[in-house]
Amino acid sequence: MNDSAAAADSMPASWQSAARERVTVFLAFLTSEECREACRKHARPEELAAALTRLWFDEIYVPGDSTFSGLVPEADPEAVTRFNAAFSESELQALERFHGFYELRMGFLSNQLYGRAFFPENDSWHSLLQHAGYVLAELDPDYERLKVILASLVDQMKRGELMEGLRSPLAITSPESPSPDP
Repeated sequence: MNDSAAAADSMPASWQSAARERVTVFLAFLTSEECREACRKHARPEELAAALTRLWFDEIYVPGDSTFSGLVPEADPEAVTRFNAAFSESELQALERFHGFYELRMGFLSNQLYGRAFFPENDSWHSLLQHAGYVLAELDPDYERLKVILASLVDQMKRGELMEGLRSPLAITSPESPSPDP
């Protein structure tokens, strides 16, 4: 039994499902043209791309060794263990590749002063979206459930609560679920 499998046996299912749900919902949102189109009514595409980038690096991908701000905090070993327990070895490898692919494109962000950054809609951004789709397919999510969650996210976006929904997607469909660690 590998370390992730052993950790999975000792972790509450809610933590595992929360980590997995956050990643799959994030990737589904990122790859959904409908979601990005709905967001264009409330934010410029490059601002949304930068906000999603910040969310991935600072909150979604727990084992990451880089952050949007460039500051590298010490990774919480328990949080990394919980995150890793939610995925198989091959899924973790796919997520690590995606994270590295994303990280290589961070140089395309411009105007990072005061937390306002822009990610131009160019070939790099479109390649990133395509790669996110490959990783999402490898995670083999419940696409019907994702459709419901994405529709809820669009509604939240209209109320100005999009990022909160992406941080805690389990709360969208089951508010009584325990929230994952921050």
